[in-house]
Amino acid sequence: MLPGLWVLAYILNEIHDDVAWLQVCSRFLLLVTASILILVFFSISSSEPLLSQISLRREPRDFETMGEALGIPDSGVLSQREPAPVIDPNKPLDQLLLNKKFRQSFMAFADSCLAGESVHFYDEVHELGKIPADDHVRRIYMARHIIGKYIVAGASMEVNISHRIRQEILTTANLAHPDLFNNAVNELIQLMKTNLGRDYWSSMFFIKLKEEANMRSASHELEQMTGWNFSPRLSSVNCHDDPFQQEQFPKTSGHNSHDSDPSSAKNC
Repeated sequence: MLPGLWVLAYILNEIHDDVAWLQVCSRFLLLVTASILILVFFSISSSEPLLSQISLRREPRDFETMGEALGIPDSGVLSQREPAPVIDPNKPLDQLLLNKKFRQSFMAFADSCLAGESVHFYDEVHELGKIPADDHVRRIYMARHIIGKYIVAGASMEVNISHRIRQEILTTANLAHPDLFNNAVNELIQLMKTNLGRDYWSSMFFIKLKEEANMRSASHELEQMTGWNFSPRLSSVNCHDDPFQQEQFPKTSGHNSHDSDPSSAKNC
C-alpha cells in the first residue's frame, strides 16, 4: 500500500510539474510515505536483527557431552590411535577407571545393569578435573551441570550418596573448588566395587575389551615390523646364494687345481 502511494506521488510530481498545488501535494505525500517506510524498516530491524533477515545466522551445534560444549581437551569420542590398555583385574577400581577405554567399557556394562549413573557421574567429574583450577567460569558451568544431573534430589541420573555429602555439595559457596565432588566419588567407587566390580570381570564387556586390546597390540606390533628395514646386507649372504661367489668359484677352483697338480703328481 505505502510503496504504491509513494510511486503514485512520484509520478504525479514528475508529470504535472506545471500545476503548483499538485506539486505541493505530491511532494508532501512523498515525504510522508518515505518517513513511514523508514520507520517500519527500523522497527523491524530492531525487533529482529538484520543478520537474521539475510539468513546469515549459524546453525546451532549439538554436543554429546557438556565437556565437549565447554571445550575440555580429549572429551567425547575415543581416538582410534589411542594405545590399547593393559587391564589387570588385581588393580584397584579407581586406578582402572582412569583409563578411558576401560571406563567406557565399564560404563556400558553398568548401563546394561540399569546402574550406570555412578559411572557416568565419575566420568563427568573426571572431565571436570581437566579444566584448569584458575578457569573459574568453565569449572562453575561444569559443576552446575553435574549437580543438576546427578546431585539434586529427583535428578534424571541421581546418584546414591549419603545425605551429608549431598548437602555439602548443594550448600557449598565455591562451585569452582577442585575437591567439590571428591567425597561423593569415593563413596560411589565403593558402591561400584560392591555392586558391579565382580560381575564385570566375567561379562562379555570385559571379554570384548580384552579382544580389542589384543587386536590393537598385534596391529601395533605389525606396524612396527613393517616399518623396519629388511634389506639384506651383502655380508649376510651365504656363499651358495651369492652370484658373485658362484662366478668366481670356478676360477678359484681352477687356480687351486693348477696349484694342487704338482702335489698330486708327486703323490702319484
